[in-house]
Amino acid sequence: MSKTIYATEDDLNRYRSLTETLQLQDLCVVGQEFHEDDTRLMLLCVPHWPVSICPDCGQVCTEIHDYPKQRTIHDSPIRGCQTVLVFDSRRFDCEHCQRSFTEPIRDVVPDCTYTYRLMVELANPRRKQDVATLATTYGLGYKLVESILLKAAQRKVEARSQAPVQVKQLGVDEIANRKGQGDYVLVLTDLQRRILLDVLPDRKQQTLIDWLKAPPPGINLSQLEAVATDLWAHYRQAVQTVYHHVIVVADRFHVVQNLNETIHKIRRDFQRQASSDEERCQLKGLRYVLIKDQSKLKQTERARLEQLQQTHPELYQLWVLRQRLHDWYEIDTTPQLAQVSLQTWIEDATALGLTHLDKFCQTLTNWQVEIVNFFRIASPVVLSKV
Repeated sequence: MSKTIYATEDDLNRYRSLTETLQLQDLCVVGQEFHEDDTRLMLLCVPHWPVSICPDCGQVCTEIHDYPKQRTIHDSPIRGCQTVLVFDSRRFDCEHCQRSFTEPIRDVVPDCTYTYRLMVELANPRRKQDVATLATTYGLGYKLVESILLKAAQRKVEARSQAPVQVKQLGVDEIANRKGQGDYVLVLTDLQRRILLDVLPDRKQQTLIDWLKAPPPGINLSQLEAVATDLWAHYRQAVQTVYHHVIVVADRFHVVQNLNETIHKIRRDFQRQASSDEERCQLKGLRYVLIKDQSKLKQTERARLEQLQQTHPELYQLWVLRQRLHDWYEIDTTPQLAQVSLQTWIEDATALGLTHLDKFCQTLTNWQVEIVNFFRIASPVVLSKV
């Protein structure tokens, strides 16, 4: 098959700035076609170099055997338009080892239909978008986006074997593999880099111990300083079994989530025990108001809390306690002072005499050391803001 894309020196010069902007290594843009029906921009390209290097013997090859096919490669969008690179692939004959080979293009992921630039853009961890959303946004197929993300993950794993990740702050969290089925997996993350390290098949204590003793290649735990876990003793024991010097931190998100669930249970008890329809109406719709930060309250929600202070002071005090715990996490203080103020919080909460809240306070007491450890680590990126 003969090539179908030809270019003059004028074509190369006309699109030189676009070639440089795209930072193409082995291709040069020489033309463009815009398909209005599918808003797709097609950039016609030719090889940048007249020669190629034989992958077997490393010698320079000048003899083109043929042009086996024209390739259409997905690239990052330009000005909101789906963009593809179109070029004729070349197959060379090597005079030294007497073999033929298809020229590799450094801009394109080997054996794939997309560029490295597109793969890096889609796999950017800051995107936080699912496969379906990415596919819709970029005008690509679901399976293609899925394979791009998988390929990017594989490259990261391979890169770790050459330059191991030094993990100083480790996150241990469980997620349901199948919701409602009691099937949990354990997710391990690097909290400073905010990247996924591994997913363990179950949440058993021994499984975590085995991983901590012998992490996969590319993960170095020799400088581990802190591990953040939820309020499950098995994880704490696993970490302390392998690393006696490491600080175990109770994950802030799970502490506050536990309190939110406690407030929800108490609110439902008050609603069930309401003596009239009017009282039930007053308590209706308070679920999210009672766990909302003061700075995010709307005027109508503030008014409801003021009314609640008069009609149901215990529920209002729950909101106050929740706000105090939020503020406690935000202060810049020493672990010693933080422990004193946390103990005061526990005493004030216990004074309300609410059964569900007493249970939560007991949890805080059991995990007081790990909760206060939040203030012992150098950079508390361990837990998200709430």
